[in-house]
Amino acid sequence: MNNSFARLVDGTAATLRAEVLPRIDDEYARSQVWGVINLLNTLKMRADWSAGPLLQQLEAQRKALATAAEALRGEAALPTEVPDPVPHIPSADDLRAARDQGNLLIGRLLAWLAEAPPGVDAAALAAAEAALLGAMRAEVEIDLKHSPRPLFAQMSGAAEG
Repeated sequence: MNNSFARLVDGTAATLRAEVLPRIDDEYARSQVWGVINLLNTLKMRADWSAGPLLQQLEAQRKALATAAEALRGEAALPTEVPDPVPHIPSADDLRAARDQGNLLIGRLLAWLAEAPPGVDAAALAAAEAALLGAMRAEVEIDLKHSPRPLFAQMSGAAEG
């Protein structure tokens, strides 16, 4: 069974807080446990979970549904309608590669804009640059949105949290 990654991380962090931290007297060791909790929270927000097995399960479903639909074509007495096959869903690696390729293209275009040949409309250059810089800002904002607040006070021993 595939539990949600967030649920596993939350359970681990809760166990560390409730069971491990109360039994640690050494401040350095306590700060290290808070650091692990902070790392777990970061992983929860940023990590993908079991993409390979899930993609394999979806592919098996897709093949089975396509085979069933082909075998049952024309049968009027089907108990339910056979759904369409699941479309291809890219893996997390595919998505990261696409993002990185997009960033490479943005960088190349920004370099070209910086030394654009004479005669290119200044307003078009400015609009293109604004759009590209906006995409770069959006990427950072999305990263920040999916990053937990750090537990610096707890890691330094200044607060128990």
